[in-house]
Amino acid sequence: MILKCGEVNILTMKGLSEGHTDRFGHPVPTPVNLNPVPGKAILISGHDMQDLHDLLVQSEGTGIQIYTHGEMLPGHGYPGLKKFPHLASNYGGAWYKQQKEFETFGKHGPVIMTSNCIIEPRGSYAANIYTTGEVGWPGVTHIPYATHGIGATKDYSAVIARALEMPGFSEADVPAEPKNCFNWIWTQRNTWSR
Repeated sequence: MILKCGEVNILTMKGLSEGHTDRFGHPVPTPVNLNPVPGKAILISGHDMQDLHDLLVQSEGTGIQIYTHGEMLPGHGYPGLKKFPHLASNYGGAWYKQQKEFETFGKHGPVIMTSNCIIEPRGSYAANIYTTGEVGWPGVTHIPYATHGIGATKDYSAVIARALEMPGFSEADVPAEPKNCFNWIWTQRNTWSR
């Protein structure tokens, strides 16, 4: 029974990986900027690469920089996502640090949570956090599907409008010493086949 459970888990993970690689290409090791980039900003956290893609498409040409957080870091390695020049940086670390990290980022731009790793939002950024998909929190604006069925998308115009109202990052927010990471470990962990 335990072996069967493990087998189903592996097949499920393989299916998820194939869904990502079929849609966005096979991830490749990629240096990832860890610094703020001057300009308006949106942070997206969670696991849903399709949400990241849709946000990148809808925010293209607005001057808004898109930042990944937590489990979104692998998005920088997928050719279909990293082709967007405004996929600017990864901000913060693990999901359990989100209250502190979102409080800081929430002064610059809004945050989108795409999976159930949300921790109760603090009042300091509660007006600047949005949820989507299966995740939600009382009092937090939820972004539903704009269309239904295969290829369904979500309308991120409210988040984009909020980002344009907020200050974003300035040159003064960029550290003198650049920080980067190399997401090779992430791409290896999240790739079942090459």
